[in-house]
Amino acid sequence: MKKKTLPTGEEPPKGYESVINLGTIDDSLHIDSVVISQLAKIERSEIEALRSKALAPINTLIGLVDDTLTFEQELDIIPAKSSTEKLLFRAYLGKELVGYALVIIGWPERGEWVIQHMIVNPEHRLKGIGSSIVNGIEEYAISSEVEANSIFAVPIQESGTLFWNNMGYSKATGSIRFELDNLNHDLTIFRKEI
Repeated sequence: MKKKTLPTGEEPPKGYESVINLGTIDDSLHIDSVVISQLAKIERSEIEALRSKALAPINTLIGLVDDTLTFEQELDIIPAKSSTEKLLFRAYLGKELVGYALVIIGWPERGEWVIQHMIVNPEHRLKGIGSSIVNGIEEYAISSEVEANSIFAVPIQESGTLFWNNMGYSKATGSIRFELDNLNHDLTIFRKEI
């Protein structure tokens, strides 16, 4: 299998500035990947619209009722990584963005990738979209020129635990302490060797 090179921003456009077309899952679901630095303004608007639909229940769950974390703020949660080390894996039903995952390459250690967060439109949950995104991430990590030994995921909701177990991820020992707006959260980490 030929290794895929990381995007340089010089790839020919495929509608949006897609980096890797991971293929059509069925007649209408399409997964692609783009480096964060290559996102156009319209794509960022599309992401913010999806986030506003999907994150209201989670904001309430973690205590951010009046203040919503923006996509730009989430990009900076791991500030030690540049925008070229952050990939966005997107799922489209037709032309509608229905889900995405933000992936950080080489964090916390070289050879480790973390799915910082994954969002699926609540109207399209339980339809295999999240699984398709994760499968796309794993396939890309295996075929990428960048070292990838394991992938981490950090579910926020209890239902995420079952999802990640079903995807073959195991609960890692320990947890990450995450502080946001003076709220402390102990996040459980799930890991999969690839």
